[in-house]
Amino acid sequence: MSERGRSPAASGSGMQSRQPSASGAARSRGASPAQASASGSSRPGWAPSMGFDPAKTESKDRKGNTRMELPPDAYVTNEAQKDVFAVRGNKFNTEGRPETVEVNQFRMTKFDFSKKIYQYDVVLSPEPDKRGPVLKKIWAHPNLKNALAAYNYQMWILDGSRLAWSPSLVDRGEIRVTVDLDDGRPPARSGRSNKFYLILRKTTEIQMAVLRGYLERRIQFNNSVQEALNFMDHLIRQWPSEHLLAIKRNFYKRNESGIPLMAGGVIEVHKGTYASLRLSNNLAKGGIGLALNTDVTNTCFWTGRQTLDQVMANFLGTLDRRYKGINIATTTIFRPVQNERGEWQSSDAFKQLRKMRKLKFTIRHNNRDPKLAEKVYTVMDFAFDQKYGAEGANARTVKFDYNGRDISVADYYREKYKAHLRNAHLPLISTGKNGHIPMEFAFVEPMQRYAFKLNPEQTAAMIKIAVTRPNVRRGDIMKNVRDLQLPQDPYLRHYGVQLETSFAKTEARILAPPVVNFSQGTADPKYSGRWDLRGKKFWKQNQAPLMNWGFLVMDDCVQLPQLQQFARTFKSTFMGHGGACRTDPVLVNVPGNIKNNIAQALAHAHNQITRERGYTQLIFVVVQHKNSPHYERLKKSADCRFGILTQVVNGASVASNNGQYHSNVCMKVNAKLGGSTSRTNPPWRMTQGTYFPKDRPTMMVGVDISHAAPGGPSPSVAAMTMSVDRDATKYAAMVETNGYRVEMLTSANVNFMFGHLCKVWMAGHDRQFPKHIMYFRDGVAEGQFAHVIEQEIKEIKAYFKQAAPNQPLPKFTVIVATKRHHIRFFPEKGDRNGNALPGTLVEKEVTHPFMFDFYLCSHVAIQGTARPVHYHVLIDEMDIPVNDLQKMIYHQCYSYARSTTPVSLHPAVYYAHLAGSRARAHENIATSEGFRAGAKGHEMIRDKVAKGESLSVPQRGSDAPSLLQLGGKPENNAPIDGEVRQRDFFRSTMWYI
Repeated sequence: MSERGRSPAASGSGMQSRQPSASGAARSRGASPAQASASGSSRPGWAPSMGFDPAKTESKDRKGNTRMELPPDAYVTNEAQKDVFAVRGNKFNTEGRPETVEVNQFRMTKFDFSKKIYQYDVVLSPEPDKRGPVLKKIWAHPNLKNALAAYNYQMWILDGSRLAWSPSLVDRGEIRVTVDLDDGRPPARSGRSNKFYLILRKTTEIQMAVLRGYLERRIQFNNSVQEALNFMDHLIRQWPSEHLLAIKRNFYKRNESGIPLMAGGVIEVHKGTYASLRLSNNLAKGGIGLALNTDVTNTCFWTGRQTLDQVMANFLGTLDRRYKGINIATTTIFRPVQNERGEWQSSDAFKQLRKMRKLKFTIRHNNRDPKLAEKVYTVMDFAFDQKYGAEGANARTVKFDYNGRDISVADYYREKYKAHLRNAHLPLISTGKNGHIPMEFAFVEPMQRYAFKLNPEQTAAMIKIAVTRPNVRRGDIMKNVRDLQLPQDPYLRHYGVQLETSFAKTEARILAPPVVNFSQGTADPKYSGRWDLRGKKFWKQNQAPLMNWGFLVMDDCVQLPQLQQFARTFKSTFMGHGGACRTDPVLVNVPGNIKNNIAQALAHAHNQITRERGYTQLIFVVVQHKNSPHYERLKKSADCRFGILTQVVNGASVASNNGQYHSNVCMKVNAKLGGSTSRTNPPWRMTQGTYFPKDRPTMMVGVDISHAAPGGPSPSVAAMTMSVDRDATKYAAMVETNGYRVEMLTSANVNFMFGHLCKVWMAGHDRQFPKHIMYFRDGVAEGQFAHVIEQEIKEIKAYFKQAAPNQPLPKFTVIVATKRHHIRFFPEKGDRNGNALPGTLVEKEVTHPFMFDFYLCSHVAIQGTARPVHYHVLIDEMDIPVNDLQKMIYHQCYSYARSTTPVSLHPAVYYAHLAGSRARAHENIATSEGFRAGAKGHEMIRDKVAKGESLSVPQRGSDAPSLLQLGGKPENNAPIDGEVRQRDFFRSTMWYI
């Protein structure tokens, strides 16, 4: 039968319109070419900064398992410099109370290191567009199975892309196979051949003995060690990948029903198994230095086994309230709309449909050929063309040539199959070469990952599902691990792998909680992790007395008597906690025409307070609800135009006038005005009344770099915080753009931010330079550890060589802190919820075999299972006793300025998070451009992609425009003395808290 006369349905396809629609072809959006970071070092042995997380695939040209967790020394290419990182030696804590905890790892106790393992390159010709799916089909093809039958085909392991491993060596080290994926099928409509030539070429023999040598610290990390680890990681995951749905390191049962996220049938949550091979400090416990880390993973999937029109209607309702409850039988929201030039264009609702592209489905209707029932199609787009006018491209208007006559899609199904469409007015699915399919005949395939940001209601529902207490989480992990079928794993059995069947137990240390000191009163929370401010006065009174302040109410959300009462109560509470406040606030009356414009309202309030008091220090802004749309614009004006401090308060809280709320706000106001909430005593003996002795002036630094949403136009933002007092309770902060998706601080930023903050630090330390710098870094993976030392610390040392050429360089202690891991503790004696007690320290089993790292749980989890922080000490030139170092980190988590609980992360890094998040409001862009970061920023980017709008994403590593100046510039070139002092003060205080 000719192409013209053949029925599309007879060949298993839908309808192809006579002229392809403008949106009928698949488009690839959102993918960007691999780009190298511009930051780096030319010094031999130090590879340029990768600028990406090595746990994620960055370039399809990189070989091997890019998701594997490699140790930091894997990224140092010069053998002589692999000893740059601090090692643990015998540095184990001896002070804490010993307790036994289980960790969610299974110790590997055996591996047959004598087995021969050969690694092969996998070469395909021609190179397919999507290598993974094609290679999977080729690997299961009879031609390949027959070719490898003599070489133990069942034990071959494929990485899904470019590498394979086998216990057998093929003749002459190479085998070539021709595979035609169209065997026994009619030729593809595109005319493109599905015949591939596959070459398996042996490249190396894996030396497993070198892995054992590295784990026992007899040899340094090298390519042979990496090849061995790469093989082990794929070995662990091969069998689960064959019978479970694998998404990176997560595994899900294919036919298991999910948990509906909410009513509506759009999203369901599946609880899967995270499984990853990790290096482990378990040699002394009968292990070989490796372990399997497992955890529960909760992932959202589209709800399958229902028609696409049902999914579409419910999905639109989650995106926009105006689409909630639409009647798909009568709706006209998908019809095209005319622009000012009279051209037809997609409606907003139609643009939202494009978010469902790439969904897979099967076709079901009356009298469909059973042989085609399982054929899976993909939503490439939704049909649209100007020629269909106001009606749009639907089953009534789209026609195609069928046996010599024009016929509509609806008529085709009615005549050929007696299948009548109920909603022929809905847009048609475009499947590319397979034509157009009505949505009501398309049944969504199950287990397709939902990739969009959840809305607030969905997020709350997801938290309820995902957050579980330790005993429940432990049970879920053990249940899910059984799905991996490790005892039946033929690959593990062949290579002599043995894993223990229960969680590894290790000795933890419970560090004693500190006493929290105030200028009046103390708090001894013990292991409760909570205290209050009743009867206590702040450790340090606010440096700048509260005098020139006022209240500004947005959107008329509170009445004047409520505001007056709140202002009186705040002042008395603030002074009761030891705060200095000398005047009553100015209650600003905003003119009606600007009550909803925060920038104009703030300018009005600033001008009124300045007229009455000389200059403005701080303005309370009352907003209607949490996540107010005023927040970002308010902070931009206050931080970068006027250089004034602001405190946002909730209208409902103002109306209720609760005492606890006032105390919480007082802590933030005191910190913003140069005070400090509390202090804990240092681990060492105090001789001069300050945390750090005056003869060893110590500087605490925290650094974090945050990035825009993938595909977003915003630059990376670097934030640096620095302690400015001898008690390390007050932290000034500087922020600046850091190129685009660059992980390392640029040289310019080190000098700009560190230079400014160092001057503020010296002002509080008798103009001395520091003798010791504790540098806490967040947001870097193991691949960047070496670059932190070689680029950031090297640049800071260069700063001191220039600023103080005649003084010895400060000694550095550099620590990376991260929470992006899957390690959890299950103590024998935990808190009332079964969580580890605050102060739980683990130095074995889950740590590196010989590098200096540890896990510390410093907080009390309010809900769920506590996530400890992983601290990795990169260098310690001061050689701090391990007991003192760990206790200091833990105790300082109790001096976080705005809470009466210990925080989970060291405050230096926590403050850097806050400053970096606030800096997103300092971009020099118009407010009309909308949100560019955070949850809203992610969603806006996805909306633009769905609507077909082009995204101009700068190249990785290129220069980024600077943020607006922190503190701003005096206006009219005629500054008032008080205003100048206020702007300078703003830059040196905790403006971000």
